[in-house]
Amino acid sequence: MKLRKSNPDSSIDISSLIDVLFILLIFLMLAVRFTDTTSTLQLDLPKTRTESIGEESPAFKIQINHLGMIFFDGKETPKDSLTMMIPENEGGKSSIVLEVDKKTIFETFVFVTDLLKSKGYQKINIITRKD
Repeated sequence: MKLRKSNPDSSIDISSLIDVLFILLIFLMLAVRFTDTTSTLQLDLPKTRTESIGEESPAFKIQINHLGMIFFDGKETPKDSLTMMIPENEGGKSSIVLEVDKKTIFETFVFVTDLLKSKGYQKINIITRKD
């Protein structure tokens, strides 16, 4: 049995491995969805034929669950204090996101949208689920 002596000048060419890793990296970047989770709450959003996409980053997010509880940026908020928490929309350029469960009482939805209109918000993005 012969023993091989290692050659100190031998080296491994890893240029082809770098190419493969680069291609895998590109594939993963294209395959992963870069959308934020729309909600930390489990809302049953209504279905629509079109996808709802906001063009600009919203000032804040309001969520209404099926029990009619209102969440302002993920924190449960009573109806009374919601009026004080929503800032005035100076210049009318800010937009907000409104997520409403499809089983929500319509009265709560109308209360929130009326409050937003009274504070000067014209751009209200209502999040839905594409059918």
